[in-house]
Amino acid sequence: MGAKVPDSLTLAERQERRRETRNVIRMAIPVVILTSSRALMDISDYVMITWLPTDDAQAAILPAQILMWSYIVMGLGVVSMVNTFTSQSLGRKEYPECSAYAWQSVYLGVAFGLIGAALTPLVPWLVHKIGHEPRVQAAEIAYLRIAMLTVAPTIAADGLGWFFVGVHRPWVTAWTAIEANVVNVAVAYVLIFGKLGFAPMGIAGAAAGTLSAVIYRTIRLAVAMWLPSPAAAFATRLTWRPSWKRLSHLLRVGMPCGVQWLTEVVVWAIFVNVLVGSKFGTAHLIATNVSWQYMRIAFMPTIGVGRALSALVGKSIGEGDPNRAVREARFVAVITSIYMGSLSVIYAIFGLQLIGLFNDSPTVGEIGAKVMICASAFQLFDALGITYGAALRGAGDTFVPSAFFIVSHWVIVVGGGWWVATAYPQLGSVGPWITGAVLIAVCSVFLWWRWNGRAWMRIDLFSRSRVGQAKPALATVGEEWTTPIDDCGLKAVE
Repeated sequence: MGAKVPDSLTLAERQERRRETRNVIRMAIPVVILTSSRALMDISDYVMITWLPTDDAQAAILPAQILMWSYIVMGLGVVSMVNTFTSQSLGRKEYPECSAYAWQSVYLGVAFGLIGAALTPLVPWLVHKIGHEPRVQAAEIAYLRIAMLTVAPTIAADGLGWFFVGVHRPWVTAWTAIEANVVNVAVAYVLIFGKLGFAPMGIAGAAAGTLSAVIYRTIRLAVAMWLPSPAAAFATRLTWRPSWKRLSHLLRVGMPCGVQWLTEVVVWAIFVNVLVGSKFGTAHLIATNVSWQYMRIAFMPTIGVGRALSALVGKSIGEGDPNRAVREARFVAVITSIYMGSLSVIYAIFGLQLIGLFNDSPTVGEIGAKVMICASAFQLFDALGITYGAALRGAGDTFVPSAFFIVSHWVIVVGGGWWVATAYPQLGSVGPWITGAVLIAVCSVFLWWRWNGRAWMRIDLFSRSRVGQAKPALATVGEEWTTPIDDCGLKAVE
């Protein structure tokens, strides 16, 4: 990248560009680990259930997971804005605000968890309505009854984790994610296959492993918030109380994001369960399930880089330097495009062999190879969409992108996918997958256009809460977490 810097830049400006590049890389690596951790849990669970004697669980796990995420993702979308508020507060040197927003995610998680528990008795009815084969339905219900208990700890852990990313300490939360994956594999293996004296639970054991892992991670992050260093730097022991003002800020800016994520998951739930599973049968459902695991390898690390970008953009905006945010987004777009573009070539060439690693059925392999070609077609677009969507969230620009996503998902994937599946049934599940590729291309071009339109530069997330208030003089936080917050800063939180 250094060779492309114009000669007109001064030495100081060149050094600043190099520093920005290092910051992106330093933030991206642990956040990629963090973001990929839940996908790694799901993939490891998927690998273990392929060792079971029948294909029931293999067909059931992705539809069941998507149904669970159809609910949980609303809360995750809201608490994802902890990253934005925290990073912008860091840039503004309003350090107690960083932790004050983070703690609200715990209360949001509890609220979503209680509602989810009330909705869990509806799971059998919903699964029966979708109409997969009876043995697949039984596996889906067994998984979901336990998986719905993960709602509260997943949302709470996500919000607390974004605090550490937002204050540019991403390795704290990355390590908790690594530890949680170890817990998941150990517990799931024991319970799926009935080791150490436990009765074998099959697919339900995978859900129990995930539940154990997310509870562990929530506790670890809460303990990390309470340690002396973050307590001294960000007043984490003094900002834990519920704050309706901050909850309302998270809901106001995060709800469009939450609704967008909900729409995405619901639409893809309809896609997998109805347009693929119900219309074309179990072989097509298994082929899509296997292909999905490879798509996760592509898009989950890219989402991680994007979320690191959100924190960097938020801090740049908080410090009053939007041009730096533009440069950061441009650099991330380059590295995500290289990564996903490379995988698109691999998926197109070796799709059949990759499907065969999970399932040796010739029918599944033939279908899956075609799905992998569709995936390879939209990888580059997805890289740009994830990058610029994350940059817009870091700037707090959520309403317009979310509205566009909601409309386009229903029109292109549900409407277009249903039309293709009905009008051209000879294409099988590849027909709906073609509409999925079109959707990703359209949304990615729109997000690129929205970011480059610069409307986000006029957004002030804190304008409603700062009217008539002087900005408090807070302590400066350097590379170490040792600078105490002064009394003026604490009064601004209480």
